[in-house]
Amino acid sequence: MEKKLRIKLYGESYKIHKTKIDSKMLPMFEDAAHKLKEPLHSAILNIDFFRVLNINKYKVLDDIIEYTFSGLINNYRNQVEISLGRKRIAKFNIDELFRPYTLFPLYNTQVDIFDRDNLSTGMYIEEKEIGLIGTYEIIIENLKIDLLKFSLSRISFSNENYELLNAIRYDGRILPLIKSDSLLRWQYCFLIE
Repeated sequence: MEKKLRIKLYGESYKIHKTKIDSKMLPMFEDAAHKLKEPLHSAILNIDFFRVLNINKYKVLDDIIEYTFSGLINNYRNQVEISLGRKRIAKFNIDELFRPYTLFPLYNTQVDIFDRDNLSTGMYIEEKEIGLIGTYEIIIENLKIDLLKFSLSRISFSNENYELLNAIRYDGRILPLIKSDSLLRWQYCFLIE
């Protein structure tokens, strides 16, 4: 009998967005920032920026995002819930994935190291959100806990060190994000040349 495996992530997330702004588009973006009398890295976060920019295919900040790296921050606010069908089978903090309290780890994990030096040139936007960071679901026959794998990352960025849970896989497949209900708490834009 098929059941729905559902994993919910609660807490605070950290995101780094790489923008599509290249050297051809940069003068138009800088001109719009100049009209707002702000530097580009702060003007692009201004709600009026895209109105002043006046380019049809760029109406909001999401339109200029090329790709995003994100994850649930390992702090006292986070929580992971695993449910199968309507039954909750586990509830824990992601610190248990980084530093297991048992003799043998309960879950498969993979830890990667990410550093600001690895970023290519361009404009980036950092964000922090809080709330229900994501609900991930997949239909399975029966749960085999050893097929569940959590991808973790250690990040050194902006004079901060973060430990993130950034992907969940079951039997080699990445669980798709079904729902998110979070509040944006902080945004920062920077350039790497």
